[in-house]
This record gives sequence, structure tokens and C-alpha cells, in this order.
Amino acid sequence: MTLSDATRSAIQRLVARFPEPRSALLPALKLAQSEVGYLPRETIAETAELVGVPHAAALELATFYTMLHLEPGPTTRVLVCAQLPCALRGAEGVVRQLQTAPTIDHQRVEIERTSECFGACHRAPMARVGESYREGLHGEALEQLIVELSAA
Repeated sequence: MTLSDATRSAIQRLVARFPEPRSALLPALKLAQSEVGYLPRETIAETAELVGVPHAAALELATFYTMLHLEPGPTTRVLVCAQLPCALRGAEGVVRQLQTAPTIDHQRVEIERTSECFGACHRAPMARVGESYREGLHGEALEQLIVELSAA
């Protein structure tokens, strides 16, 4: 087994909150990924068993969502929204600045644009850093993100 007792318990509590166990699968996979760093097949299988769904259903979900990773990768992933509101407010410039910042270790921090909308168009441009969201990435907010990613 790959998951800690704490994560296994958290997944079991999560499953108990849903009327249909399958509804807990995505958040359960996210919990497992946050512990392991990615989702190897044995972690997907273990999570499926904890949720009470077939392994194939968990694998199907893990391969569908871009926020779930089947391979190890950088310790920090930054996804910059590329939808129209973010694009019009400078998303490409945000990506460029983050990708060229000399203080960011690009072996540990992955920067990419995504077509996934994060739902805060009124505070564009924005990005998801790990599991948290950063909005209004202009000026000081963008500089603060660069400082934070430099320490990652």
C-alpha cells in the first residue's frame, strides 16, 4: 500500500459524505496525489478500493483530468489560464515572465498555459499554482508570485 493511514482515513471520511461513492473519486484521487506527488497505478488502484469503485473507473478519471498526473513531475505546477478574458488581460505576458524569470528553478517549477477556465474572469489574468489560485497577476501580484516560485 502506498498511502498513509492519515490519507486513507481522509478518503474514507470523504466517501462517507457522498450519497454515491463514485462522486468521491475525483477528490479522493486529488488527496492521494497530494500525498504521493503523482498517481502511480498502485495508488490509483488503492484509491479505487477505498472509494469502492472499479480500478478501471479510477484510471479513466485519472487520465481524463489535466490536474491529475500519472507520472512524476516538477514539485510545483503553474497553469496560467489562456481563455479569452485572461488572454486579453495579459496571460501570454504572465507565461513569458514566469518562463524567463532567472530566479525560478525550472527543473522544479513547471509553467504552462491551459485552456482550463478557472472561473474568475473579472480578476484576470489568473493561474493555478498547485492547488491554489492567484488572481490579478499584474505588477506587484506577479512579482510576488515570482518571488514565491523562486523559493519553491
